[in-house]
Order: sequence, then structure tokens, then C-alpha cells
Amino acid sequence: MTVAEMIKETRTSSNMTQEEYGLKLGVSRQTVSSWENGRSMPDLQMLIDICNMYHISLDKLLNEDNKFVNKIDFYRRIGKILKIIFLCLGIGIVIYMLAFARWKIVAADKNEAFANNVKELGFVLEDGVYSMEENGVSFQLPNQKLPFFRDDFYVKNSFAYLEIDTTEISIQVFDEVNTVNITFNHNRSLEGTWTKTGELKIIESTLNEKETELLRQNEKVIKEASQELLAIHNSVYDY
Repeated sequence: MTVAEMIKETRTSSNMTQEEYGLKLGVSRQTVSSWENGRSMPDLQMLIDICNMYHISLDKLLNEDNKFVNKIDFYRRIGKILKIIFLCLGIGIVIYMLAFARWKIVAADKNEAFANNVKELGFVLEDGVYSMEENGVSFQLPNQKLPFFRDDFYVKNSFAYLEIDTTEISIQVFDEVNTVNITFNHNRSLEGTWTKTGELKIIESTLNEKETELLRQNEKVIKEASQELLAIHNSVYDY
């Protein structure tokens, strides 16, 4: 006898309608109908209650209804899998929250240190950029904020701008602590480093002859601006 047959038999032998049987068990008539037609099955606790109520051997019933037993085993396996999934998910959430809390602390410290450093040097935040004028040179720094879940800024850059005759010269420092990029009129440029003896060691250059001569004639001014920019860069980014 299957579970569906047992339910129908206990109901009919008690001269109950599906609605009356459902009321006795605390379920709807549609649920009872679904049980009897095999479209669904009662859970194990409900089955135990029915067997106790009508003095039916649960062991014998389960031995005869392999479909119901297989269903119990299936849901038991699913339950174990779901427990593992939720456990892993819970652990993952805890790890994420701890990592996020750590990052928030690091971000707050880095952002505050950067803002304090630039302000101590005399920079003023205007239109999202820190600026400072000194001896005819305009120094600029980005308003850095620590990127999400990173321990450091994506790019550490600093800029200086000056004009010699009618030539606009921009000096940039990106990440590396002693390398500068000098651009003339937003076009051709050179990349180089200042040696300990104060000489510019050129790594790569696209300057034309006129710009190279301008650099040579004004090397002292450009060197002072470059070295001041490097000092600012190293101070702000804690090199």
C-alpha cells in the first residue's frame, strides 16, 4: 500500500469527506485531494501523525512505498547540501564584512593622511584639485581617495606648470619617486631622472631642436621646479 492509498483508505473508512479529513489534520481539502492523487505527499511528521491516529505501522508503510522513501532521501540530501551552502555563504559574508571593515579603516587613514599632507604644504582644494602657486610655478595634486578594497591609490601623480617665454611647460611625476616627464606646449616631451649631481639623465625624448635648446638654456629653472615637485610628491605619498 502506498501513502496515497493509505490516506484515501483511512479517510473513506472513517466516512469523511476530503474537507472533513483536512480539517482533522489541519490542512485544506485541496491538499488532501493532492495527497490521494499522488501529486504531492505529506511531510514525515504529518505521516507519523496519520499513522498514529489510525494505528498503522509506519515501518511497514514505508517499506511498501519506495517512492515516498526516495522522496524523503532526496529532500534529506537537498537539506544537507543547503546547510553546507548556507554555512559557506555565512562564512563568506563574515569574511567579507571583516575585510570591508579593515578596508574602511585603511581608507579613512590613507585619505586623512593625504589631505593633511597636502594642506600642510600649503595646497588649497579648488574644483576637485589641490593647487599651490610658488615662485611662478603652479603645483597641482589630484584629490585622491582610496579605491574600493585597495590598500593604495591606483596612480600616484603630481603636476607642475610654468611658462618660459611663450612656451608652456608641464612636469609630471607618476608613481616612481625620481622620474619626471617634461612636456612642451602639451605636445612633445621627455622622460628622465635627476642624478645626485643634479644632472638630468634623459631616458626618452621626442623634443625638437628648439625645445632641446630651450631646455638647456633654462635647465636651472626647470630643475628647481622638478625637484620641488619631486619633494612634494614624496612627502604627500609618504615615500
